Amino acid sequence: KALAKQASDRYATAEALAADLQTWLSAAVVADTVPVVVPVKPRGLRSFEDSDAGFFLDLLPGSRNRDGLPDSIDFWKQRIEEPDASRTFTVGMICGPSGCGKSSLVKAGLLPRLSPDLVTIYLEATPEDTEDRLCAALRRRLPRLPASGDLVQLLHTIRRNRGPKVVI
Repeated sequence: KALAKQASDRYATAEALAADLQTWLSAAVVADTVPVVVPVKPRGLRSFEDSDAGFFLDLLPGSRNRDGLPDSIDFWKQRIEEPDASRTFTVGMICGPSGCGKSSLVKAGLLPRLSPDLVTIYLEATPEDTEDRLCAALRRRLPRLPASGDLVQLLHTIRRNRGPKVVI
C-alpha cells in the first residue's frame, strides 16, 4: 500500500502506516487456523442486503486495512463516523451506472459496519412519496421528533437538538 502507483491508494498519514506496521509486528501467526467460509447467496439482479454482510466483503476487490475492511468501505466508514465536523462531510454521494453495486455496497458493506451510535436509515427513492416515507422512517428511529411537520422541519429539529448523527 505504501508503494501503490496512485497516490489515492497510498497511506494518507504516517500514523496509518505506523498502525498497520504495529499490527503486523504484533500479530501471532497461527498455521492451523482454518478460515470460515460463508457461502455466497446469489441474488440475481437484486442488490445484496444486510443479511449478506457476512460474505459481501469477500466480493470486493482491492487492498484492506488492518481490520480486513476494503478501502472502499473503510473510506466511507471513517468519514461518516468522524466526530469532528470539519473532517467529515454533511453529504456524500455514491454514483455509477445502474447495476454496478451501489446499493449492495451501502446495504451489505457499509451500513452493517457503522457504529451503533449512529442512526441509519436506508430508503429507496421513488417519484411519488419519498419525502413522506423518509419522514416516517425518521420518526420511527427518533421517536422524540414531533408527530407533524415536513422533512425540512424534521431535519432542522434534528440539527438543532444535536442528537445522534443520522445517516440517510
